[in-house]
Amino acid sequence: MSFHRQQLLRPKKRRHLPLKLALIVIIFVALASTAVYGLSHMNTPTSTTSKTTASTTSTSTNKSTSANTNATSAAATNYCADNSLTQNVIVSIKKQHLWACEGAKVQYDSPVVTGMESYPADLTPVGTYHIYDKQTNIHLKGCDSTGCWDDPVSYWEPWHSNQYGLYGFHDATWRKPTQFGNVNIYAPETAPVVGSHGCVELPLATAKWIYNWSAIGTTVTIES
Repeated sequence: MSFHRQQLLRPKKRRHLPLKLALIVIIFVALASTAVYGLSHMNTPTSTTSKTTASTTSTSTNKSTSANTNATSAAATNYCADNSLTQNVIVSIKKQHLWACEGAKVQYDSPVVTGMESYPADLTPVGTYHIYDKQTNIHLKGCDSTGCWDDPVSYWEPWHSNQYGLYGFHDATWRKPTQFGNVNIYAPETAPVVGSHGCVELPLATAKWIYNWSAIGTTVTIES
């Protein structure tokens, strides 16, 4: 009987072993899956951050390229290229702009306001002139068909005179900064914003720079 009992017990032991192994395998697989899932989620922010950084870098590069293109375009036109004089202030009436040249190099440029083109006494005369005086803190006074004026200026550099009066560079602090380079010089004197009485009006900072840079005898070239 004991022999048969042993034979009967052995099969029971064999049944329990596969179940334990199965449980161990299931637990191991579950743990492995959890670990893989956790690792995949940990990697996701790194990937997203990388894309964001790449996108930001690309945007910055595009802006920089655009800025460089604009700078290159502006530098491509050298209004002093044909100048051979040590000092020459070139004023374009059409462009309402000024360039201070030392040889072929532009030392300074700025928007300006020139005279009212519809009135002979008030237009800015085209030609080549020379600065013959330099004064500070004075009043410019005069009268013509458009009326009279008494304008206080910080910097005054006359370079021409004729039957209508004096012409020169001076600041015009009564104007808004946005008006320089943008005034309709062909508008009638009754318009809200008009050109000068013939002088080349400058922003205060420009008038100061030109005054300190130029000398008596500096050439002034007024182009149409």
